Amino acid sequence: MRMDNLKRGEGFRGQILHVIPRPTLERFVHSYLARQLYVTDVGWFPRVKGHYCQRDHGAEQNILIVCVQGEGFCEIGGKTEVFRHGQALLIPRGEPHTYGASPKNPWSIHWVGFLGDDADFYLQLLPHNSRKVHIDRAALMQMRDDFRGMYRCVRLGYGGHNIYYLTHAARHILGLLFYGNRAYAPELREQSRYDLDAWMEFMAARVGGVLPLAEMASQAGLSVQHFSTIFRRRTGASPVEFFIHLKIQRACQLLDTTSRSIVEIGRAVGYEDPYYFSRIFRKVMAASPSQYRKQKVGR
Repeated sequence: MRMDNLKRGEGFRGQILHVIPRPTLERFVHSYLARQLYVTDVGWFPRVKGHYCQRDHGAEQNILIVCVQGEGFCEIGGKTEVFRHGQALLIPRGEPHTYGASPKNPWSIHWVGFLGDDADFYLQLLPHNSRKVHIDRAALMQMRDDFRGMYRCVRLGYGGHNIYYLTHAARHILGLLFYGNRAYAPELREQSRYDLDAWMEFMAARVGGVLPLAEMASQAGLSVQHFSTIFRRRTGASPVEFFIHLKIQRACQLLDTTSRSIVEIGRAVGYEDPYYFSRIFRKVMAASPSQYRKQKVGR
């Protein structure tokens, strides 16, 4: 990230600033491991009073800024937003913008510039009419560790293994922001409201028997319809489908690790009728229990 228009020049105490040499990037950005997303710049500015950047024509790369302390502002697309601790700012490449630290409570920020075939995809995930994303504490801590790993890595030079490390770390940070962040991802907010792990553990404990949908919903304290809707939205499967998959998963483990008969294994996962067990097993695994065992999967 080139800070061409800082009101306060570079050289902040404790700062980290790495601009990957462009000739070096050219050697790697067309490789399979880097072309989807690669890092152009990365850094850390701690408690910087007077920090100010104005780019009338935008930057050549997308810029992600993560605030871990204090506050600042960003003006982009004719809109000014306050930017605080526990928030991320994603600025699209080529978009004019201005940002800076609060004079009273200046921010501390990690930032990374990135390009690649997938780089612009993440812009589509931003909230409507905003470039700002709130970050929960757990995701923020993981992002901080990822940034620190990037700084350690780049200090060792710009070899291909380091470029690829930066690539995967940046992708992990973006994945955390949009998919592992309870403050942003709707399905994770829902998970924090409803204890899905407890529901799944309840099912797993009952794989040896019958578990009606009504009993699942009752254990969750919800109506059957509400329970089914939430469960499918979170897992991509209905509760009954998920329970069947748990049964077949357990059956596969027994086929892999024991010499018990198929009839015995069917009964162990709640199917008294061996023909029905085989039919359900084949539907899930695209092979009968006996065919699966001959494959020696997992042995």
